[in-house]
This record gives sequence, C-alpha cells and structure tokens, in this order.
Amino acid sequence: MMREWLSPLLGISTVLFLMAVAAFLWLSRRDSDIAAIRRYESLRKPGQASRRQAMYSFLQQLYSVCEQVPILRAYLHHLRKRLLIVRLGDEWKLRLETIKSALRVWSILLLLVIPLAVMVRDPFTWGMLLLGLWVGHGVLADMGVQRLELRLLRQLRTFFGDVRHHYHRHGMVEEAIYEAADGAPYEMALHGQELYDMLTDSNAEDKLAQYVELAPNRYLQGLAGLSYLIKEHGDRQTESGSVYLKGLEKLSGELSLELLRRERLSYLLQGLTVIALVPLLFTRPIEAWASRFFPPMDAFYAGALGWLAKLSLLVVVWLSYVLLRALSELDGAARHSSRRRWEKHVYGWPWIRWLVQRLGPTPDSREEQRVTRLLKDTASPLRLEWFYVQRLVAGALAFAAVLGLFVSLHATERHQLLYAPVKPGMLFGQLSAEEEAKAREAAALDRRIIDQVKEVRPRNERIILNLLRQQAVNGEQDEELRLTARRVMDKLERLEQPRLLWWEVLLAIAAGWGGFALPVGIRWFERRMRRMEMKHEVDQLQAVIAMLAGMERMSVEQLLIWMEQFARVFKEPLQVCLLHFEQGEEQALAQLKEDAPFVPFVRTVEKLELASQHLTIRQAFDDLEAEQAYAREQRKQEYEQLIEQKAGWGRWIGFTPLMTLIFGYLVIPLLVVSLHQMTSYYEQLQRLQ
Repeated sequence: MMREWLSPLLGISTVLFLMAVAAFLWLSRRDSDIAAIRRYESLRKPGQASRRQAMYSFLQQLYSVCEQVPILRAYLHHLRKRLLIVRLGDEWKLRLETIKSALRVWSILLLLVIPLAVMVRDPFTWGMLLLGLWVGHGVLADMGVQRLELRLLRQLRTFFGDVRHHYHRHGMVEEAIYEAADGAPYEMALHGQELYDMLTDSNAEDKLAQYVELAPNRYLQGLAGLSYLIKEHGDRQTESGSVYLKGLEKLSGELSLELLRRERLSYLLQGLTVIALVPLLFTRPIEAWASRFFPPMDAFYAGALGWLAKLSLLVVVWLSYVLLRALSELDGAARHSSRRRWEKHVYGWPWIRWLVQRLGPTPDSREEQRVTRLLKDTASPLRLEWFYVQRLVAGALAFAAVLGLFVSLHATERHQLLYAPVKPGMLFGQLSAEEEAKAREAAALDRRIIDQVKEVRPRNERIILNLLRQQAVNGEQDEELRLTARRVMDKLERLEQPRLLWWEVLLAIAAGWGGFALPVGIRWFERRMRRMEMKHEVDQLQAVIAMLAGMERMSVEQLLIWMEQFARVFKEPLQVCLLHFEQGEEQALAQLKEDAPFVPFVRTVEKLELASQHLTIRQAFDDLEAEQAYAREQRKQEYEQLIEQKAGWGRWIGFTPLMTLIFGYLVIPLLVVSLHQMTSYYEQLQRLQ
C-alpha cells in the first residue's frame, strides 16, 4: 500500500523542487540593480515603506536572537564570510542579507523535505534526504552569492564609464570618483566612497594597502592602485591619449571579458548540480516499479547487493557535487584560508604526529617535492604535514565505512534470510494475499525450527524432519516436509558463515588506501582545471603591464606587485619572488621562472629581466600594443575553447549520477536477476523431465 502512493508523491516533490529552483532563478534575475537601490533608499526615508521597515526590523531582531545560539551563530558567520566576497560595507545591510539568505534557503528546503520526512522510515531514505539537504543548501547558497558577485561586477563596469566621463569634466581623479559614486547603485556607491576616502586621506598609501586587502575583486584593486598612482605622480599624455583613461579602458575591457566568460560558463553549467541530485528522488519510484512488474527484484533491493547499489549511488552523487563545486569555484573568488584548520589541531596530537612522520614522505625526497608542488599548483592553504593528516583521516574513514558496510550488509542479509517470505521456486508475477500469508507463515516456521536446532551438535536433516513432523498441523506430505528441512538446513549453513570474510577485509583495506589517495586525486583534478586558466591569466597580466608601461617612475618591483594582486594561479610564485626581490633581482626572477614553468609566463618574466637590466619597461613590452588586435582575437578564441572544455567536463560529471541510477540501479541488476531466474527455471524444468 505504501509503495502505491509513495511513487507519485516523490514525483510531485521532484516537480515542486524544480519549480522552486526555477522560481528562485527568475526572482534573482528579476531583482535588477535599479529596483534594489530604489527599495533600499525608500526604506531609508522616514514615513515611507512602513511594512518593509517592520519586516526588516524583525529580521534584524531575528539575527540577534540566532546569534545567541552557538550552532546558529556558527552557521550565520559562515554565511557572512561568503557574503563578504562582495564587501557589502555596512553591518546593517550585511546582517539583513545574511538572515534573508538563510531563511530563503531553508524555507525552500524544508518545504520540500518535511512532507517526505514524515513518511520515511528506512535509513537509506534518511541518508538520501540528508545528502539532498546538504547539496541543495550548497546550490542555493552558491546561487545567492554568485548573483551578488555578478551584480557588483555589472555595477563596476558602469562605474568605470562614469569615472571616465567625470574625469573628462574635472581632470581630477578624486573628484571623478566622488561624482561617479554619488550616482552609483548602493553596493558600488560604498566602494566608490571608500576609494574617495582613501585618495583624500593624509596617509593614502596605508589606506591603499588596507583597501587592496579587503577589495572583493581585482578590478577594484586595479582601480584603486591606478587612481592612487595618477593622484600622486600626475597623469601623462602619450600618443594614444591619457595614461589614466587608457588604464581605465584596459580595466573595463578585462572586466567585460570576465563578465562574458563567467555568464557564459554559468549558463552552460547551470542546472548540472540539480541534475546530479535528481537521481536521489527517483530511487524509490524505480524500486517500486521494478518490484511490482518483476517481483524477484524486491529480494535484490532488500538484500546486500541492493544496499550496496544504493550506497554506491549516494557516493557517486556526493563525488559529483564535490567535483562540480570545485569546477565552478575556479571562476569565483580566491579561496579564503583565514579559518581555523582542523588539520592543524589534529596534527598537535602526539600519536597523529608520529603516524604522519612514519607514513609521510622523507625530507628532500622526490615524493615530498611532488606533493609540495601539487599543493602549490592548487593554491592550497595546507602545509605538507596538515595535508597528510587530511589523507590519514580520509583513509581511516574510508576503511571504517567499508568495513562497517560489510558488517551491516551481513546483518541485513541475516535478517532477510530469517524474515523474508518463503516464495515458491517457480514464480511468475506477484503473490496473491493468500499466498503472501502462507509465505510469511513458512518463514515463521523456519525461524522456530532454527531456534530449536541452532545449538544442536551434530545436526542433520533427519533431526529437522522429525521436528517438522511434530509441528505439522495441515497434514503436509513427506516430500513437502523434506523440501522444508532442506530449506532450513540451507538457512542454518548460511547463518553460520563468518560475519566478515577475508576478501571483505582486503576490500576494506583497499578502500582505506583509496581514501588515503582521494585528497591527492581531488587536487590533481583542481590542478588540471587550473592549468586551463593559465593562458587566460597570462593574458590578463600582460594587459595590466600594458596599462602601467606608459607611466613614469614605474619599476619592475611595482609591476610585480600589481601582477601579484591580479594573479590567482601564479599568485604564490609571485609572492615568493617579491620576498626575495630586494636580495637580488636576477636571482628572484630566475627563481620565478623555475617556480612557474609555464612557457607564456616565462616569456613575460624574461621581458621583466630585460627591463631590470638595460631596457625601459616600455621598450621591453613594446610588442603588447603592436599585437593588441591579434591578441584580442586570439583571446576570444581561447576563451571559447576554455569554456567548451569546462562545460564538457561539467556535463560528464553532472550526468554521471543519472547514468549510475539507470544502469547501476535498474538495468544491470535487472539483467543479473533475470539471468539468475532463467538459470533457476531451467534447472527446475530439467528436474521435472
């Protein structure tokens, strides 16, 4: 009875979930910048928007109440850190966006999950719901943060045009920024005001350093640094016009390319995480359908292999979500490493430190160099020792999970063996209600006989047959009693098998090794994705150099500082180069080429070497302007290839759970059970002949 209404209910829940996601996307796109700033400004005006004021006041109070609860406080602070990517500016706005994001996400999730949770009893469905909650929360939170990021980037593109217009009018950087900020939307107005305060401060250099540390993207960092340089050293007119306006043009061009690239990639990758999650909603309908039209599948799904297929599907969905998240984060903001690392805390335990020293690579070995290079290439905040703590914990969890899985599967198999209805050997279609009752009575009889003879030694079929004759109430024939005795003997032999087999222990050890290697595999995947970004980043760094090459008093060290601010993939090698630059320019640049041996980047560093010896910066990079048109077309083509490559990876990863559901959970089990049934029927027909 339960299966009859559970299947349509899950289908309706799936449709509601997809409708909720579509509505959220529509509302996000409908929420334009102008409408957002008008609503916010109307809220600030006294005597207007009383209902909205009351609602926002309630949300602020709710935020204060949630901060009193430790778990909710930690969760809200986690959301705040993600929203700080856009640097909203004032605490009131930041709290409001945080509590609105939390309520929006959990309202959608609970609306979908609560009806299912009331009717769910088995542990697999609970695990499916928890995994769905985690993935759904990540998807909705990511969409909210990406919406804010894109809104700020669009506002910044308009802000560049306004600064350019007002600079033509006033000829002063600070006045141009002040006028542009005065007419900008709310979020961009906050950044414009900070830029104006920085430029007019008596200690502008320190304020610039503070703003660069907190700026949400590199384009605001570039605008702040460029404006500071022009204010301090003055603008310079070249053959192509004002250096400041030329720099704004370069920044605006890079920002436009970044927006197009991110919007195109977001469009191609959108929905893949939801597609990876959808198979969890169809496991029960598929199981109900297969069990209804092919009854032997019911025993498969209830047995050890069925549970193994379900858990494998959960693992595939989780891995797909993690990989899609890593794929999309490469186009987002740089990861923040300021949070406290649990690996550092665990490494402080003496016995963990001893294990890491024994299992980790020896100092100065090739393995240590290989893993250290991998961590650097992926910009990981982990030290080598912390990374091996992570690998040890992952290996131990994988070993314990697989070992516990085998123990649980044996327990499930024993329970199925004792309590599953005894079905006839030749079964076509489903059992009737009367046949189902007889099958359950036969299973109860088997349990009573097993309880009576499980301690008997020696034990044979004759003892069980005598017990069956004593309990026979329906006048069963001897042939039927012998068949029942053989079935009970078969169950006893299967029950006396060891709880854990040797090959299962070996598989658990292999899973532990796989868990130990999993962090390396994830970082290898991240490095492969980052290498797709290398050429794109070199083009951006060359655009920065072209923007600054026409300025007077520009040195190689200042260029390296600017490159470090704009870099992501090459950020750490540039930081090391700057640390060693004062001790020797040639040695620092040579080390930079060794740390980042990407050929286009090495060519750029070689030009920096020429500029530090006997050429000026403009002479060393004179080919950048000459090949500007060709480079622009080449970058467009490379962007298309990069986007297609990432979209291809995303499609493969996103549709893997769906293929696992269709083939691993339905088609292959159906074929295996069918072949097993055909073999059994053939053997019984042979005995009849």
